[in-house]
Amino acid sequence: MTIVSLTEKSGLKITIMPIDELKPHEKGSPIYFELLRQEILEDRVLKYPIVADEKSGVILDGMHRWLVLRSLGYALIPVILVDAFQSPKIRVGRRRIDRYINASGEEIRLETVISAGVSGRLMKPRSTRHFFPFSKFQQVNCPLESLMKREPQDVSKYLAKMSEQECFLAIADWFKEIREELAFLARRKEEVENEMKEFARRICNNHATRSFLQSVK
Repeated sequence: MTIVSLTEKSGLKITIMPIDELKPHEKGSPIYFELLRQEILEDRVLKYPIVADEKSGVILDGMHRWLVLRSLGYALIPVILVDAFQSPKIRVGRRRIDRYINASGEEIRLETVISAGVSGRLMKPRSTRHFFPFSKFQQVNCPLESLMKREPQDVSKYLAKMSEQECFLAIADWFKEIREELAFLARRKEEVENEMKEFARRICNNHATRSFLQSVK
């Protein structure tokens, strides 16, 4: 791969590389593609890099950004490169809540994701959620004019064929997925707060603990 170093943040390898050397592992959603395309055209920058496996070039996060830039005719794209199989903390789930618990009850192997990208037998839209041991929101605000404009590319083969009703159902499911995660976090926050209160109560009610704390002041 031809890679030009862009910057390094938090020990991550963030680079600019040829867009054609990357491969999606699942189909894109037409409605999300169009929403993101309009946003990128208005901003004239790519705010965040995508994440890809450095050995296979398979995109793990940010496929719609890759599709939009390719469709607009840009030859380069900012990428966080990871060695997927040397990073055991990278996990794959079906829904956002799988970051915390195995809610779907189904394990997705990284090998399955990489194989789909390498073979070109793409998975359905939003089949996977990748959870990284770092924040994928490493803001780079890369100007579009720095990404080498060329002729726009046809990306229709990477997009799922969805009716208007299916697009609306997909949007509803995204909101449902986010609400599901927020509800879990709210419950977890309450559990932790109650745990803290109970711990504080035990300390206050325990004479030996109070004597010890006073002795070390």
